[in-house]
Amino acid sequence: MITRILYQKEKNDYNSLITHPVQTWEWGDFLISQGHKVYRLGVFEKEKIISAYSISFHKISKTNFSIGILQRGPKVDQQTIDNIKKIAQDENAIFVKLEPDVYQKIFYKNNQEKFFGVNMDFPGLTVSPKVAFFPFTYLIDLTKSEQDLLSLMHPKTRYNIKVANRHSVEIVEENNDSGFEIYLKLLFETTKRQGFYLHTEKYHQDLWRILKDTGTMHILLAKYQDKVLAAHMFFALKDKFFYPYGASSNLHREVMASTLLMWEAIKLGKKLKCKSFDMWGSLGPDAKITENTYGFHRFKKGFGGQLVQFVGTYDLVINESLYKLYNIADKYRWKFLRLRAKLLRH
Repeated sequence: MITRILYQKEKNDYNSLITHPVQTWEWGDFLISQGHKVYRLGVFEKEKIISAYSISFHKISKTNFSIGILQRGPKVDQQTIDNIKKIAQDENAIFVKLEPDVYQKIFYKNNQEKFFGVNMDFPGLTVSPKVAFFPFTYLIDLTKSEQDLLSLMHPKTRYNIKVANRHSVEIVEENNDSGFEIYLKLLFETTKRQGFYLHTEKYHQDLWRILKDTGTMHILLAKYQDKVLAAHMFFALKDKFFYPYGASSNLHREVMASTLLMWEAIKLGKKLKCKSFDMWGSLGPDAKITENTYGFHRFKKGFGGQLVQFVGTYDLVINESLYKLYNIADKYRWKFLRLRAKLLRH
């Protein structure tokens, strides 16, 4: 097998193999628009492409060094590691962060667990001190009937759907610039209120501009008394549905607009012939109410999905001494960003 950089004319072949929105060719175009360098690689057996993935390199400000990221790509093997290392050295990368779109474990509701036997025990890899994606997520089986899906939900979630229906909350799909602007405004109101760090408006605007015509992005709005109370963005890719971003107003929380919106999203995923709904991340099986994102975790858990664990986040270290310095600096950088977000909340 050989691995090589792909040409623009091979875009469709590449997209036919990837399994996650952040690995699409178009997402790579978005990363390039943010000033990052992207390599799209294809693995070939004879002349047939059998696997593909993208790596992006992000320059460290005021230095000649970069950080590589390969998020939600295919299963990693030694050939992958060797090819990535060569490119990383050319890009003067300190390390490359790897987060494969591969499951390690399923947690069943009867307290049993299923292991897939996948490991990341390769030379040069170390468990990363910082994750990009959550290492856990909830998966909803969209091949089940609506009645079965409702029966698997937490009773409180089913009740809240009924509450929203009684209040005549309306869910509409607006996959246009107007719908996006409504969603974006509410997204920044939400993060400011909750004190979370978020990418800039330009980041989200560029993402929308580059991906909106792919047909993968879906924006659902929940309306009550002519006001938008919730707005979520979803991705549909092949037979999978994804929930990356959501926002909600602090008004009329008693009508449970967000819960109904998510139920309508599940039905939309079924309508689009998707087989599974990836909630994009959650806390683990031992989640504590004191954890920062517990509210989002509990909301997602209520829809009855199956908790799964990915193989994890690993760093392919290229420059050992600078790697240690980078992690120390990055730790304090994120402490500052989170503190600033909380201060802006007040």
